[in-house]
Amino acid sequence: MIRRLLGLNALCFILLFPVLGSSPGCSSGPQVLLDSDIPTVPNMSQRLGFDIKRRGPMLVGGVFVFVGPILQMEPLIKRVVSRFTSRGWTVVQDTWGFPRSVLVFEKFDRSVRVVLDADQLEPAMSRAQYTVSIISTSSDTPAEGSAPEETGTTSVEPAKAG
Repeated sequence: MIRRLLGLNALCFILLFPVLGSSPGCSSGPQVLLDSDIPTVPNMSQRLGFDIKRRGPMLVGGVFVFVGPILQMEPLIKRVVSRFTSRGWTVVQDTWGFPRSVLVFEKFDRSVRVVLDADQLEPAMSRAQYTVSIISTSSDTPAEGSAPEETGTTSVEPAKAG
């Protein structure tokens, strides 16, 4: 009976190992956010994402929260910057500090604001937040007194009293 159980366990292990062994571990999550060109935070896992907007395959909006360890801010910032710049993003703001650092990256007409918050009491529960958005330009809003551009939608202004 014991020999049969051991044989069955060994068989299950042999059959399942290729499936289990090839899947990424807990610490090695996706390198990019939702199959986009936005890299994830090293050694952190994504816990929340909302207000997600896409333009075709491109991620153009959303807020994403990651949780994981921040033991030292400087090495983490260098890794985050390296991940973004290797994918064509440009650093436009970097405010380093501890326990909070803020980085802003731009690529074409998109922006990603990265806030790194180190939890000093529980470093493993530190947070990072990405805010992805379209960069608004001065041409997006009409000059005062000029007519708005035609966009294919109509708007109705309320009637003025008296």
